[in-house]
Amino acid sequence: MGNLEEIAGELRAAHAEGKDARGLALLSREKLGAAFGVISFIASFRLAFSIPLPVLQRAQAWQGFGWGGAEISDEEFSVILSPWLAKQ
Repeated sequence: MGNLEEIAGELRAAHAEGKDARGLALLSREKLGAAFGVISFIASFRLAFSIPLPVLQRAQAWQGFGWGGAEISDEEFSVILSPWLAKQ
């Protein structure tokens, strides 16, 4: 597992190569390994893309993470993050 700065850099690079929000989320889970969770997801995306905390708190409900509770769809996940991913 790399540190959050390294992972944020990898997320930025993957985004520049065309990975979408879902692909980036799955990459963060892969890179973080056992350390992956709500906090590490939020921290890595905040570092990588300067996404505001309230947006990431909503995005962490993505069904792809399977953390339970009121989950959001792939489409909603992408829409929530798109304003920040479009700036990159």
